[in-house]
Amino acid sequence: MKYNIILLLLIVGISSTATAQISFSDTIHAYNKARIITNAKGMGVLGSWGVLNMAAGGIGYFTAKQNEWKYFHEMNAIWGVANIGIAGLGYRHAKKEMATKTDAGKAWANYKRDKKIYLINMGLDVVYTGIGAGLVQLSKNDKTNPEMYRGFGKSLAIQGMFLLVFDNIMLASHNKYSYRWVRIIDELRFTGSGIGFNYTFPVHSIGKHAPHIKI
Repeated sequence: MKYNIILLLLIVGISSTATAQISFSDTIHAYNKARIITNAKGMGVLGSWGVLNMAAGGIGYFTAKQNEWKYFHEMNAIWGVANIGIAGLGYRHAKKEMATKTDAGKAWANYKRDKKIYLINMGLDVVYTGIGAGLVQLSKNDKTNPEMYRGFGKSLAIQGMFLLVFDNIMLASHNKYSYRWVRIIDELRFTGSGIGFNYTFPVHSIGKHAPHIKI
């Protein structure tokens, strides 16, 4: 009877170990996939904003009666082209990442990298908005071409504010998974030969740590 109980415990332990390993790998894959999809959707929004600005800017430039609004629409069209280019490269990168197999360590590093990029972009967005506001203010004292400063300044301010909202939303979307990432990465032990995962069995199964598992 005693040997049967020990055998049963060993079977449960092996089964739980296998389940932990599969669950861990699947979870990392799911989190990484969610990160890539979030970025791809964001690039879709940015690209759409770019198309809107390019189209409206082009039409506005040729139909505006005042120079100030010609400059305004001209700058919007330029930003539209730039945003379309950035969105296209970002979407292409997302597709490439989706097709590439990655390990847990790299997935975690990519997650942190994406959040850092959006955080840096938020700082740049504030700079764009500030420059735009500065140009509008400068136009009040400029005697040569105040319309250009006002037009370009208003455009920069609007573009900066949109991008600030956009990058905030993107960062918040990634931060939704922050606790989950940290919780599962806390179980990792990075070694020179690979990544180990320590799993604690529930009290009702074995009640002690399982052997170190290689992922």
